[in-house]
Amino acid sequence: MGSRLVHRDMAVRRVLRLGLEAHQPPPPSSRGPSGSGQPPSHQQQQQERRSSMYSPPGGQTPPPLNSARLKARLRDGVPAFGVWLSIPSPVTARMVAAQGFDWACIDMEHSPLNPTLMADMVAAVASTGTCAPIVRVPSHAPEYFKWALDAGAHGVIVPMVNTRDEMVKVLGYCKYPPEGRRSYGAFFAPQSFGIRGPGAISEYTERANQDILVIPQIESAEAVSNATEILSVNGIDAIFIGPYDLQASLGAHRPVEDSYDSRFLAAQSAVIQAAEARNIPRGIYTSSGAAARSKLASRFTLVVAANDLSCLMGSTGENLGRAKSDPRGYR
Repeated sequence: MGSRLVHRDMAVRRVLRLGLEAHQPPPPSSRGPSGSGQPPSHQQQQQERRSSMYSPPGGQTPPPLNSARLKARLRDGVPAFGVWLSIPSPVTARMVAAQGFDWACIDMEHSPLNPTLMADMVAAVASTGTCAPIVRVPSHAPEYFKWALDAGAHGVIVPMVNTRDEMVKVLGYCKYPPEGRRSYGAFFAPQSFGIRGPGAISEYTERANQDILVIPQIESAEAVSNATEILSVNGIDAIFIGPYDLQASLGAHRPVEDSYDSRFLAAQSAVIQAAEARNIPRGIYTSSGAAARSKLASRFTLVVAANDLSCLMGSTGENLGRAKSDPRGYR
């Protein structure tokens, strides 16, 4: 009994000693300017706090933003594989985006997404730290661009851009003055870019014109005939072919993903040539990794490799089929 009390007393003293050491003041050289021995001022404390917010531990160089990484891949001709998000859920958006995709398109054109759900999905994708959230706006109405970009989207895919005038108009919605006419009010966007602190909004607005990607869709016969003029507008980061609507516009009655229709192939080739003449990266929609891989030979680099709905239905159907494949017939 006595020895246990002695051991307990020693343990208590050790804990107290460690606690006192942990609360000892730092040496004079680290307490104030030039080792003055004076405690740091409130202003110095604020500066140190801001520095720790922007700089990772160990003095390492901060990683580039998701959008900067995506832009660099496209600029260097490196394939950037994306996932198409149609399920209106930030939970599935986060889970899917974290699988290693370079970008994720939150589709507002053909999905039941309101601005609030879209904003939640943008934040969910951005939280992965590796996947850039891109929003396909449903139309050319200016409010959709405001909602998407102010929510923190790293770029927009713009459907049905058919003329140069339309391209100029939608580009203006994405750029702050003097390059465009985007209005100021992006209170939520900085967090999506990893920008924090008292000057976050100012830093975001200074960088937004450079960081945000603007990607028009070429998906009609009219757009193909105007491709050279559309792509002459400065500020386009990539173009994106919509294969289904383009086939329909060219007269196909049942558009398919991998069409060998001569009219579609000629139109696709014309768009690729117009983009290459301006050194603009090319993108296209596919619904599977195998299809995405096949597009690399056609010089596409912004490629959709999966669709959340297709993956969900395909996987569940496949597993159900395996379960039902038991030759024993249970009645």
